[in-house]
Amino acid sequence: MKLWRVISSLFVMLGTVFLCSPNYNFAQTKNTIELSQNVIDSIRYHYDLSNIDSFSLPERLNYVSLFIKEATHYSQDSLVYKGLMQKTWLLGRNKQYDSAIKYSHQYNDIAQKNHDTIHVSNALNKLGFYYKKDNQLDKSFEYYNKVYRVSRTANDSIKAGKSLLQMANIQETLGDYSGSKTTAIDGLRYAESTQDIRSLSGLYHIISVANLEQKNYEEALKYNTKSLVLNKDSISENIIRPRSILMFKNTKANILASQGNYKEAVSILTQLESDVVVRKSMREYARVIGNLGYVKWLQNPKNTTSEKLLLQARSIRDSIRDVDGLIASNIHLTKYYLTKNKEKALQYAEAAYQNAKELNSLTSILESLGFIFQLQSDSNEEAKVFHEVYIKLQNINQSNREIYAVTKYENDKLTNENLILKAETAKKERQKVINLLGTLILILVGGLVFYLFRQRHKREKIRDVFNAETRISKRIHDELANDVYNVMTQIQNNQHSHDVLDKLENIYNRTRDISRENNNFDTGTHYSEELGNMLSSYSTNETKIIIKDIDIINWQSITPEKKIITHRIIQELMVNMKKHSHAALVAVSFRQTPKNVEITYADTGIGVDKNEIIFSSGLRNAENRIKIIGGSFIFDSEKGKGFKANICFPN
Repeated sequence: MKLWRVISSLFVMLGTVFLCSPNYNFAQTKNTIELSQNVIDSIRYHYDLSNIDSFSLPERLNYVSLFIKEATHYSQDSLVYKGLMQKTWLLGRNKQYDSAIKYSHQYNDIAQKNHDTIHVSNALNKLGFYYKKDNQLDKSFEYYNKVYRVSRTANDSIKAGKSLLQMANIQETLGDYSGSKTTAIDGLRYAESTQDIRSLSGLYHIISVANLEQKNYEEALKYNTKSLVLNKDSISENIIRPRSILMFKNTKANILASQGNYKEAVSILTQLESDVVVRKSMREYARVIGNLGYVKWLQNPKNTTSEKLLLQARSIRDSIRDVDGLIASNIHLTKYYLTKNKEKALQYAEAAYQNAKELNSLTSILESLGFIFQLQSDSNEEAKVFHEVYIKLQNINQSNREIYAVTKYENDKLTNENLILKAETAKKERQKVINLLGTLILILVGGLVFYLFRQRHKREKIRDVFNAETRISKRIHDELANDVYNVMTQIQNNQHSHDVLDKLENIYNRTRDISRENNNFDTGTHYSEELGNMLSSYSTNETKIIIKDIDIINWQSITPEKKIITHRIIQELMVNMKKHSHAALVAVSFRQTPKNVEITYADTGIGVDKNEIIFSSGLRNAENRIKIIGGSFIFDSEKGKGFKANICFPN
């Protein structure tokens, strides 16, 4: 998926018009010296020279530097602002982003000193823009967030919506689709109250892409349709740019392909391939033919055109150094060659991994490494790198998520729409409801009584097991372990043999381990934290533990009994790994659907042959426990290929 870039281009365009306008008013906000018109004209002379395109960049930068120097000498801050905006624009145009950042900071410092809100906002926006261009995404996010806060204080809904759009773009680049969607939905609160169609369509597009990556295809198509509707309503007024419209259509094709509607997806991409605007842009053309080749392969793996299109798209992207596009091309080619030529598949998977590291894209790193692990056995070094990058990006994503609490905007809006729809439906169906109400109440009451009785029985059974385990844990630690330790002390004082002491110390440590594995834990608001801490406690120098999306689960809606069983089953898997697996990497990921909670466990341990798998008492207990809450426990293993398990239960 490509990021939304329309607003960034808008800033550059507006800056150009503003700076090049011959009628610009040289308002002086902090004059300490009143200047004559002749002096102002003299200063402006160098600025006008910096605007002449026929001069070289060094010449134009020299002229604007003279302009800034003279404006500073006469303490004309408004002119200094103008000069710094021109200088950063020239530097950014020449991709000298470090220098553009330096002078944007200078611009911001002067504006902050003068308490000039408008120029503070402009300077912060420049910093966000150039840090993003320089691929310093965490810094870019920080400054766009400052723009958002200034805009919110100034009640500038348009700029607030634009800054949230940029922040959502950055989160999407980092692979934080949940955070990206939340930020974009927050941006709708501002954009929908304005006439800023570009920002609004961009926010819809980001939400669509986030839903596509999260496999929420209906929601993805809904927001993509909103973007296209804005396109239809605004194209005659030239509000939406043609390139953006093509991007929306390209996204629609990807959504349809993900739903299995290959015929319509191919039709859209074929039309885009012949579009004049697409053919004028190498980046857009590579994106379209790359997606077309991939979708045609999904439609018919034996077709003769996919390979050519995929290789052509990659070649174009490589020639223009479109790193984001290269990730997509390399992943497409990895999948294409996966069953045809494993050597080529591995080559493209490793190329995708290098591209993903260059962009710090967590999702792409995970995806490419998944293929690398699948295609080669020696993956220890890659696993180490993966863990380090994963932790770094998770920290960035976590700091981003903390800036915004989960907004209720979209839920409230949908709830209101549903209430209106239900009221209209209820009015039409009232007579039928009256006739069926008596029977329905009886059925519901009967079903509710049965359900509550059954759930009560399950809860009592689970709690009895939990309480028994807790009592055993306490007795082992408070009685047995302490008694053994006292014996050790006595023997040591009487100078008995070290062999006996070693054996007793071993017994003591084992009892402490049993106590830890069966200890009580919080099933309330801190459940997620305790579960994560339990998993992290098994991490050592030899074994890396990766925990993915544990906070996505709405643990507050899950009963304490289910939390207890989940904790015990995962703990059993970790204990089994510690004792038998010798894994270098363990990944535990969480996912919540409208009906179920799914937990996937995988390690890179020694594994065991499928025909030799025999249920241990721990795995038998895990299967029995999950059945109590109507769930399932499925595991798979092969010698030398690690151990995998899938836990699923109703939420």
